[in-house]
Amino acid sequence: MIDRYAPLRYALLAGAMTLPLSLSAVAQEAGGEGEQQAQQEQQQQRQEMISRMQEMTQADGYLEAHRGVETPLHRLGGPLNVTITQDGGGVFVALPGRRELDPHVFGTPDMPRAFAGTPVITGVPPAMRGTEGGAYTELTEPSPFGDAFMTMGSASLTIEATDMTAADAATTEDSVDFEASWQDEEGNTYAVTCCKQLATHGLEYPTFGGVVTNHLLHGFSGVGTPLMPTEYAYLAFWGIGDVMKNDEVVDENRLVHGMLTEYVRTEGYELALDSEVNPQGRHFHLMVAPMQPVPEEGLFRPQPVNTGFTLPNGEPLPFWHVMFESLEVESTQGEG
Repeated sequence: MIDRYAPLRYALLAGAMTLPLSLSAVAQEAGGEGEQQAQQEQQQQRQEMISRMQEMTQADGYLEAHRGVETPLHRLGGPLNVTITQDGGGVFVALPGRRELDPHVFGTPDMPRAFAGTPVITGVPPAMRGTEGGAYTELTEPSPFGDAFMTMGSASLTIEATDMTAADAATTEDSVDFEASWQDEEGNTYAVTCCKQLATHGLEYPTFGGVVTNHLLHGFSGVGTPLMPTEYAYLAFWGIGDVMKNDEVVDENRLVHGMLTEYVRTEGYELALDSEVNPQGRHFHLMVAPMQPVPEEGLFRPQPVNTGFTLPNGEPLPFWHVMFESLEVESTQGEG
């Protein structure tokens, strides 16, 4: 079969790899207004590149086929009800870091993979990848997916979820009642609640009616960011919720993603590559990303989360990526 998109794809990849360097050189050679104009052109061309990457999202056709389904089919075996709790203990809170790029997921500079879609949310443009010795090294920008972390205490987690709807659709019979909280050293309590509304269908990758059970996510799967390793998810959900500090809402109507998965941290709590995933362990991840969905455009836009937490360098933490590990998990099969 002839790949009629190959010329466009490789042109975009080449442009993505050279664009920042060429425009940076122009800006340095110019001065005053010339430098400002060069920076504006750089920003414009960067946005054009991102838009083209978003247009190349591989799931678009599949999502379009499901978006208008008003009576979606049920999963085989009927509804699966899942309860997850943690009462006390600590949590691991991810800090901004640069993610090591797994060659199994991202390929090589000569043959890149996982580049289409909104950067970091669905793909990673080659322009955001460090290279050395003919291989990718790490993400050039800090993100929620790295090795940096801190611990917080007095954790609480309650999840009541039902997976009933099989695939993306306009409506869903899935449901999630979620609340999580934890405290910093000063005694401030941070919390996230969900879900006012489930993401019944995805924008750049499937959401399976809002809740999915027993499925591969992230990594090479094409479902969610490839910056997380490929991991088996016993439960995952996507929905709209609120972010709180000391019982007050500080950010509302944010996209909340949670998942109970295989254990994907290694010695020193570094984020695993695919070959380092531990299938014998599991933990729960809460993610409120610094991006917001734009349903009418079918993509995501940058929007830092108002977490209410300040990093040691004085900057606000722009996302929550929190791992819970002292879990009680129960599941029951309902009648379909």
